[in-house]
Amino acid sequence: MTMNTDSTGTGRRTGGAELPPSCRDLIGVLAQSDRRDAFAALALGANSVAQVAERAGLRPAAAAVALRKLVDGRIAAYDADTRTYRLIDDTFRLAVQAEVRISGRGGGDGAGAYFRKGRLTSMPGKAEVRSRVLTVVADSFEPGVTYSEAKVNAICGQWFDDWVTLRRALVDEELLRRDESGTRYART
Repeated sequence: MTMNTDSTGTGRRTGGAELPPSCRDLIGVLAQSDRRDAFAALALGANSVAQVAERAGLRPAAAAVALRKLVDGRIAAYDADTRTYRLIDDTFRLAVQAEVRISGRGGGDGAGAYFRKGRLTSMPGKAEVRSRVLTVVADSFEPGVTYSEAKVNAICGQWFDDWVTLRRALVDEELLRRDESGTRYART
């Protein structure tokens, strides 16, 4: 997914990368017709406020507001150097993938029952479900990147209030590898 640093969405950041918006977030952003019209204009090749206003039949001020909402919702990105907008290619695909993994839809794996509003509510007792839940969390860590214990704690804390238990579970399930000093972690 290509994320523009000018995007100011409210998504959780994990491992230095912002998670995609949820399906619910996307629906919320596109709930207003001006935003849908601006989205359609971008999809058809418009890339400036003036072009979006013209193609969508919006006043320039309304087009600017709609574009800002699309950027805030991480559906579009704004390039300050060129003063242009573009759609973020993978936003919808990644949101659906995350929804399927967290909700268990498409596989009915039971992991979804342990997540509410993108956070882990409790640790499953059943080993099979626990493994699936921890795999969702482990996706927050980029393969090949070494993380300090403080960074691992911060990422785990975004998922679960008991970040110590979560960190230990990730290591126990061998989804994270801890170095001999116990201060550096990496995704396995």
